[in-house]
Amino acid sequence: MGSTRARIALDAMGGDHAPAEIVAGALRAQQELGVDVLLVGDPQQIEVCMKQHNPSIQMEIVPSEGVVEMHEEPLTALRRKPKSSINVAMNLVKQGRADAVVSAGHSGAAMAAALLRLGRLEGIDRPAIGAVFPTLIAGKPVLILDVGANVDCRPKFLEQFAVMGTIYSRYVLGIAEPKVGLLNIGEEPTKGNDLALRVHQALQDNPQSAVYWQC
Repeated sequence: MGSTRARIALDAMGGDHAPAEIVAGALRAQQELGVDVLLVGDPQQIEVCMKQHNPSIQMEIVPSEGVVEMHEEPLTALRRKPKSSINVAMNLVKQGRADAVVSAGHSGAAMAAALLRLGRLEGIDRPAIGAVFPTLIAGKPVLILDVGANVDCRPKFLEQFAVMGTIYSRYVLGIAEPKVGLLNIGEEPTKGNDLALRVHQALQDNPQSAVYWQC
């Protein structure tokens, strides 16, 4: 791409008070985080917002048409709106024009668009949405998987979440020896429903899930 700076495709039309608040955050991110931001959305609306906040900062605007609304079923909306902002943003990564996508809009649509356009990692059956929670110990956050993408999970899905979470914690969060925990009704190995019991055993047997514990 000719630059060592990360290039982020930002869904400027997704989220509360978009695009004004999204554009404001993008301008600040480009200044403070050392990244290049591609603003995906309605060019006219985005340009108005940029002039209101900081007209001196230059950002590339990538046109899109339409937005996946929060009440819409993700797959149906993505197919009905191929040029929607989240679809266009994902295509930028697929085309190599961006390194990552950020969206504050419909999380289900973002997940579905990523699956349809970017695919899955080899050996991963189901992706997961993660959330990083702070703790009382500085520099030791907790990564929670999954926080909304999957309603029904099989044991192998949760086992794969544990492996992905371990790798993310080690290489992104900088935790040298991450621990994997299974949220259950108790710490005893005999407690929980059939899913919890099977996942408990799978995590104990999987060397990639690092140090395992149940809570």
